[in-house]
Amino acid sequence: MSIFLLPNQKGKFVFLLFAWIFWVFTGSAFAGPGHDHGPAEPVEAGPSSPRLVAVSETYELVAILKDQELTVYLDSVKDTSPVVSAVIQMDVNGKTLVAQSQTDGTYKIKTSSLSKAGTHEVIITIVDGQNTDLLVGSIKIPEEDHIHSNEEGTSLIASHSLLTWLIMASLVGIAGLFFSRFAKSSAKVIIGLSFLVILINSTPTLAGPGHDHGDAGSTLVQGDAPKRLPDGEIFLPKPTQRLLEVRTKILSPQTARAVHKLIGRVIVDPNRSGLVQSTISGRLKPPVGGLPFLGKNVRAGDILATVEPSFDPIDASDVRQTAGELDQRIAILDARITRQRKLVSKNITSRANLQELEIERTGLLARRKQLKKSRSEPEVLVAPVNGVIAEVRVAVGQVVNRADTLFRIVDTSSLWVEAISYDPEVRPETGKIRAKTDKGKFFDLKLVGRSRALQQQASVIHFSILSPTSELSIGSPIKVLVEKGDVVQGIIIPRRAIAQAPNGQFVTFKRLEPERYMPVAVRIKDLDGERVYVTSGLKAGDQIIVKGAPLVNQIR
Repeated sequence: MSIFLLPNQKGKFVFLLFAWIFWVFTGSAFAGPGHDHGPAEPVEAGPSSPRLVAVSETYELVAILKDQELTVYLDSVKDTSPVVSAVIQMDVNGKTLVAQSQTDGTYKIKTSSLSKAGTHEVIITIVDGQNTDLLVGSIKIPEEDHIHSNEEGTSLIASHSLLTWLIMASLVGIAGLFFSRFAKSSAKVIIGLSFLVILINSTPTLAGPGHDHGDAGSTLVQGDAPKRLPDGEIFLPKPTQRLLEVRTKILSPQTARAVHKLIGRVIVDPNRSGLVQSTISGRLKPPVGGLPFLGKNVRAGDILATVEPSFDPIDASDVRQTAGELDQRIAILDARITRQRKLVSKNITSRANLQELEIERTGLLARRKQLKKSRSEPEVLVAPVNGVIAEVRVAVGQVVNRADTLFRIVDTSSLWVEAISYDPEVRPETGKIRAKTDKGKFFDLKLVGRSRALQQQASVIHFSILSPTSELSIGSPIKVLVEKGDVVQGIIIPRRAIAQAPNGQFVTFKRLEPERYMPVAVRIKDLDGERVYVTSGLKAGDQIIVKGAPLVNQIR
């Protein structure tokens, strides 16, 4: 440093002065107590909008305040399903507010009663049909100075830093002028500047209101979006729950058995269904009232249509030839009978000959009548059984052939299921049997019979549906569940309530609060592909997500 203290070396003195100023401006930031931004444990993040949460045995209510408007979400406690038809009243600071129902299933309340900072007690009255409930909750409105967005906080810190640098630069400039005028040597100038820098280093940095971090760690970014919290729990706001259609269930012990799953289809009961076919070829004519339509109820013996017979040209020629021969023979018999009657009247011949001729003539007349009838009389098609029209393959004026299926009649109160089994170990006679439709509805089945002849290495099994409904259609696919093994008792949940964590573990999401869920690792055993038996991880009374769990599992 002695080289810089030589007299009359102004260039080096100016360089040293600028070096000191540069060190002041680019040195480490100085802050008072509470502004140490070193590593610290993060503080748990939560929603940024003020919230009102109230829960009873029947309802859970979450209201979010934004721009002096409360958006109210009212759900059922048992399954988190939205309650959209209730009347909601809130008593806030002596004022009674009535919520307005919205088309999206929420409720809105415009209010200025919650503009003052502090904690406000709220009494909520809910009327839903015959149900009435009273809930009590509170909503905390923070101080305005503490409500800064990230951008506002960054701008405020930047403005404080700029002000600090300006003050420091001004002090350095004033000190330089002072010591240049009164100091007798450049050494004294350097000593004065050093003293000034030490003074500045010991001065705490100015900070605006709300930016004293104290001893707490850095706060994570807050907001109303769903997020995983540092402890692994999930913040799932009500708007997101509505969007994902999240549903929950309170668990209770159940009994069940594992099952064999068979693929089947709905078929008709052969004893309670029938086909309508024509025995002749001809043109179809509708009955009085028109042709029956699909789904029409009919009874055995009801007329469905008629078929007028039709003949090929060669057949028509044979019929005309036969009719001509019969007419000729009848004419000859008439002449013989006339002569016989004259002879009988004169007692020349016996009456027996006359009677034989008359009998022969009666037979020929009957044959001619039947032949004429076969050319013009239609065949009447009638319903063979009681039921509904399940199939119609006719139209007015249609020419039909023999053995054509024109109508199909089904008794929907008696339906069967035909299933195929590739497993010889399936024993439907030993356990309960149920059928499940693609919409998730179950029907009890009863074993009818099992084929002992394999068809493409599979045996065919027939079941009768004990209580069929109109939802079942002939030919629709259906799953047959045949119970097997021992009965298990414990926590049984739908398979859709299970999600897979990144580490491969199976997890469910346990409800802690209306907007807070915790992933719980579980061990499971499959029952039927739709349900699982939980061997560990859950207990009776826990409330878990049973619909929407895979989507919730994607929240990061």
